[in-house]
Amino acid sequence: MTIAIDESAPPPSVRLVALNAKLRWACFSIRLVAAAWVVFGLGLTSWNWGHRADSLETMHKLYGLDPESVSALGYWSSTSIALSTWALAALAAARLWRLTGIYLDGRVFSIAAAEALRLFALTGLAATVFNIGVRPFIFGLVSTELLAKLPAYAWINPQDVFYLLFCGCVFALSVILETAAEFVDEHERFV
Repeated sequence: MTIAIDESAPPPSVRLVALNAKLRWACFSIRLVAAAWVVFGLGLTSWNWGHRADSLETMHKLYGLDPESVSALGYWSSTSIALSTWALAALAAARLWRLTGIYLDGRVFSIAAAEALRLFALTGLAATVFNIGVRPFIFGLVSTELLAKLPAYAWINPQDVFYLLFCGCVFALSVILETAAEFVDEHERFV
């Protein structure tokens, strides 16, 4: 079997080969961490809410909640909502997976990559806002008395603020990269 070699194509530079190796390593690492984050978060949420007696005992110790006042329907409804918050997080991880796929195809500075980055940022933002928004329902379904006893950080915590800032920065970066990619496309058309 012979391999056809295109002699007109320039040989890849050492620097480009090194960049591709770094890019592959970074993209696969990002994919691994994103998948592990979703699996870990979903597993931890399932573990915490899956043991009803332990969860109610913890709420009793922290907030003085009477475990006898919590109905099974209310508890399992709040558990379902808590688990549903991971659906948007999984979608954000899938968008990140798609973005790294575009990078692995070699289209790092392309309009498609900028659009995928924007979708990732918007999905992450939606997941964070949804998570913050459903907390009153989660705690209210467990017990209405719990709503009045929760400290302020139970409603919005520093991690939420970090996620919102991160998603905002990624969104801004996607706009910058899309503008740069449009300039490059326009330049290539004229050259």
